[in-house]
Amino acid sequence: MEFVSGYRDEFLDFAALLFGWFRKFAAERGAVGASLESRWRQLEAQIRRLPQDPALWVLHVLPNRSVGISLGQGAEPGPAPGLGAACFLGDEPPLHLRDLSPYVSFVSLEEGEEAEEEEEEEENREEEGTSVEKVDPEEDGEPGPTSRESPQEANPPGETEEAEQEAGGRGGEEGCREDKAEEEAGPDRRKGRRSEAAPLHLSCLLLVTDEHGTILGIDLLMDGTQGSAGKGSGTENLAPRAYALLCHSMACPMGSGDPRKPRQLTVGDAQLHRELESLVPRLGVKLAKTPMRTWGPRPGFTFASLRAQTCHVCHRHSFEVKLTPCPQCSAVLYCGEACLRADWRRCPDDVSHQFWCPRLAAFMERAGELATLPFTYTAEVTSESFNKEAFLASRGLTRGYWTQLSMLIPGPGTPRHPQASTPALSLLLSGDPYQLLQGDGPALMPPVPPDPPRGLFGSWQDYYTWRGLSLDSPMAVLLTYPLTVYYVITHLVPQSFPELNIQNKQSLKIHVVEAGKEFDLVMVFWELLVLLPHMALELQFVGDGLPLDSDQQHFTLQRDGPEVSVRPGSGVSARLSSGTKEKAGRRDLQIKVSARPYHLLQGPKPDLVIGFNSGFGLKDTWLSSLPRLQSLRVPAFFTESSEYGCVMDDQTMAVATGGGTSPPRPNPFRSPFRLRAADNRMPWYCNAFIFHLVYKPSQGSGARPAPGPAPPAPTPAAPPAPARRRRGEKKPGRGSRRRR
Repeated sequence: MEFVSGYRDEFLDFAALLFGWFRKFAAERGAVGASLESRWRQLEAQIRRLPQDPALWVLHVLPNRSVGISLGQGAEPGPAPGLGAACFLGDEPPLHLRDLSPYVSFVSLEEGEEAEEEEEEEENREEEGTSVEKVDPEEDGEPGPTSRESPQEANPPGETEEAEQEAGGRGGEEGCREDKAEEEAGPDRRKGRRSEAAPLHLSCLLLVTDEHGTILGIDLLMDGTQGSAGKGSGTENLAPRAYALLCHSMACPMGSGDPRKPRQLTVGDAQLHRELESLVPRLGVKLAKTPMRTWGPRPGFTFASLRAQTCHVCHRHSFEVKLTPCPQCSAVLYCGEACLRADWRRCPDDVSHQFWCPRLAAFMERAGELATLPFTYTAEVTSESFNKEAFLASRGLTRGYWTQLSMLIPGPGTPRHPQASTPALSLLLSGDPYQLLQGDGPALMPPVPPDPPRGLFGSWQDYYTWRGLSLDSPMAVLLTYPLTVYYVITHLVPQSFPELNIQNKQSLKIHVVEAGKEFDLVMVFWELLVLLPHMALELQFVGDGLPLDSDQQHFTLQRDGPEVSVRPGSGVSARLSSGTKEKAGRRDLQIKVSARPYHLLQGPKPDLVIGFNSGFGLKDTWLSSLPRLQSLRVPAFFTESSEYGCVMDDQTMAVATGGGTSPPRPNPFRSPFRLRAADNRMPWYCNAFIFHLVYKPSQGSGARPAPGPAPPAPTPAAPPAPARRRRGEKKPGRGSRRRR
């Protein structure tokens, strides 16, 4: 697929931007030394003529003693061109964090050192003559002694994790878990890995931001060559690099906007502040009288979602070149005529921009329709410059399920949603299925209405009114998943498959295929019991992206009582109180998990199959899962984040099975958040469009009629006269009819 905006993890774009800017800065900075100041002095006159930014700029000095960077076999050595930057910026960029594990991961230096020292002591007791001093440099590499001998205090919550874990979103955390798992696997395996490539030590990070959180420049001090920065750590070596970083951040700001200089600058280190007092005024910038005493200039400081975009062909960022959209479709971004012509003439013809340009122009015309939503914040969240991090932070949506939408890493002590076999068991004990949906303010979900809905909801407006939600509530961002399932059951299946009579069923077995983020938000599906109180539902999440320790797990959510019971061998039964007394029989929501591709799933045939933002063309397992669905011939509905994705899914379905897909229709329960697109301007929204699979007719049967109203029942012919039974012949009884 040409465009992966709706499928690629956002923090990977963030990391690609950080490494791309740093690589350019490192190449232009030159050698550190006396020549650095003279090399950058030529920029001073140019910077003095730049327009002034009224926002305060902050130079953060963030030491690090605990986190190291482990490079895999696919990564390039060295801090400037390496760190796996090529895999971020190549022609086939990764879609998920786990795709980076062969290239780069983050390791805990402190825990690794302690564990290795203990193991070395044990080995020394068993094998005499082994010298600890000779093993330490090989085990820990050079960074180890530097970090242990550093007299600085423990590093504050900030940029080692903000540029590594926030540059990689939740990447640092997951990377650490992977390396911990490797360490637990055995000392021999860990020693072999470390002996091949010792982890790099990021001793200090220099970061330039404005007061709103936009990152403007970054510098990484690797292997402790410059010493750790902080109180009493000797920051005199940082002054030339910090000055070069400031110049480059003004001449080529990373985040967004034209070159500019700040009205005022503050520095997060007292020693470095004194050293820069004689340098910063050369740029026409006022330096604050005193250094910054706290991590950020304001309590609500967050890193804004970066708006830097890339050329669709050469992948250069907007801080390097000026990007302009295609003059005909206005959908795709290019850095100039050369890249536009190269994309226009690509071979084969069906992948060239000349082929796609009129289609993309039609997709762009749907932008206004997709942005038509009833919420008070619609204009903000559907704009191309939507700042998602600022929106979530301003509303206190920084914990629980909301962390799944953000690149921010929760601070110490913040409860997180564990990806385990019972995702919300610890919070089910309170009997509140909506606790993970809460923010830092008042309750976001009102009590369940006492009476079930009298009609069917076809829009967010109708649902919000019945549910008692304010149109200022952002709950639609999370509830898009259960409401999409509700819309498929109550509207789309009756229209496309009326013979199933699905609305009169008392129980439904639904497979959620290639599940990932949906399982992380599993408790939001509790809302289905509120919307469909007459049905008992079973949701089976299937996909090889699910946690392996969740495979074959099963738990049930019930609406009659606050107690929670655990049954060994059968998962968890969580009995939740809905706040009202049930008038009818009890209805359950069963959750099952199968961590495997769908074509390897064994079990009974489902009533319905649903997939969210599937992207058939991005995963090879679909070429086996789609034929599996073809053989089952069950109603299968899928959502996509753009019309482009729907077209690609139709092509993949044709290749895999010979069938196709129905014309996509806008999903009235799509997420209101517009997804960030790096190399295009097309409108992308989670669950934006819905379609269903159209199976290839079976051999010897006619083509399946297009979805529509059920045909009138044929008039039965007059039954033939019953033949007279012969003497001695028995009349068939009810038992035989039942057996037949």
